Amino acid sequence: MKWRLVDIVQETNHPFLNYFTMHYEVENHGKTRPYSYFLASRHSKEELRALTKDYNRPDGVLLALYKIDEATKEVSILLTKQFRPAIGAYVTSFAAGLLDKDDESDFDAARREAIEEVGYTIDDIERLAPSCPTSTGLSDEMVSFLMARVVKKVDNHLEDFEDISSEFVSLEELKRRLDDPQYFFPMNIRLVCLLMIARFSR
Repeated sequence: MKWRLVDIVQETNHPFLNYFTMHYEVENHGKTRPYSYFLASRHSKEELRALTKDYNRPDGVLLALYKIDEATKEVSILLTKQFRPAIGAYVTSFAAGLLDKDDESDFDAARREAIEEVGYTIDDIERLAPSCPTSTGLSDEMVSFLMARVVKKVDNHLEDFEDISSEFVSLEELKRRLDDPQYFFPMNIRLVCLLMIARFSR
């Protein structure tokens, strides 16, 4: 099939997220038909990824943070608990945040967000996943997934209505929580938790 984007109509005008209708012409077996698709985006109409084809700079970062006990060498994982209005529930997750215009890279955003959201400086930053779509059926949002070691506790700087708490848990406790339905893990967070358990249990 051949897809040709004909027009994009912005349906809402909100400050942080908007709804768009995309109008395509789709050629299949010699026939061309119109097709409409609907998406939510943090971008302006002119900056939608379907137009810019810019897939390198993520909209945000997810941070899998850990610490290593100097005496025992045991690893603990930093989990956050945050109320997410879109699903009306608290989720167990990692520190995360959007890139600012002044952030030159996702590493810059990671250092800033680790301080702002959970109050830690970080080091040994590793990119687990580059800029990747979060939900291709719903949005053009893209994030990168980073892992880093916590260095020092500092004051955090939560915004109004950011309902976030955090705690370190052992690998064994993390395994238990992954199996406990009272802890609501997003799919991508669950998978990275399993990766961290496998890596640090060696």
